[in-house]
Amino acid sequence: THPDGLVPVETPLEFATVTVSGVQALMRNMRPADMVMALDLSSAREGDVIVDLSERPIRGLPPDLRVAAVNPGTLRLELDRVLKRRLKVAPLLKGEAAEGYAVKEFSVSPQHVDVSGPARVLRAMTEVATEEIDVSGLHEDAEFDVGLGLPKGGTIRVARPGPISVSVRVASTLRQRMFDAVPVVVRGDRYSATLPHVAVTVEGPEALVGGIRTDGLSVIIYAPDEFADAEGSVGPASADGGGLRYEVLGLPSPVRVVLVDPDRIQIIARQPAAAVPE
Repeated sequence: THPDGLVPVETPLEFATVTVSGVQALMRNMRPADMVMALDLSSAREGDVIVDLSERPIRGLPPDLRVAAVNPGTLRLELDRVLKRRLKVAPLLKGEAAEGYAVKEFSVSPQHVDVSGPARVLRAMTEVATEEIDVSGLHEDAEFDVGLGLPKGGTIRVARPGPISVSVRVASTLRQRMFDAVPVVVRGDRYSATLPHVAVTVEGPEALVGGIRTDGLSVIIYAPDEFADAEGSVGPASADGGGLRYEVLGLPSPVRVVLVDPDRIQIIARQPAAAVPE
């Protein structure tokens, strides 16, 4: 026991080695777990305390046995005033999310905990971390119930012990990539494109963008049969109905097109095949 309002700065020694002498038959029946050396520190004061263990009685020791030696012979500890504080809970994440993903944000419940402990220790603390949360390979949102990673020594006490709920949100990391030789195809036989290839820049999750093959992409232009003009163009104007519709094929969702260069693709009517004289 220790005085009210005081607490050890570090966890006191829990075990000591005791050498006993006496009748051998009694020693065979001894169990170390049944023996306790009680320390009464109720009269101790704040600061350093030195206790002589060699003079402390041991409960559970048969009366016909005597203590020959105690190791260590003395116990040194520091007592400090008890301080109470409310501290922020900080998740301790380790590892990396799956390729193409990253941890974007997290939330903690409860956000604060009430703790008590040695004043010298608590004054230096601004937050208390959770136990380690391994997010290695994470590719979707997840929730974890963990404990608090309290400082070693066991002298910090939580007013309401319980699991800490940590929600982790992951999101795909975006990457842009340019493909500089994407073939242009006009749907149907009436028209052809004046450019055989264009450069296409796309953006999307890194894991998806990195797996796109150039030979799997194409720009297809949809030219209706009733297209009246002999030539037309495809580009930004097509988005508001002022041009022909086109799309880039071969892109996995949700990868999107950022730029087609050149941004206008001209199409012309194919010349009809000359009649073969009979």
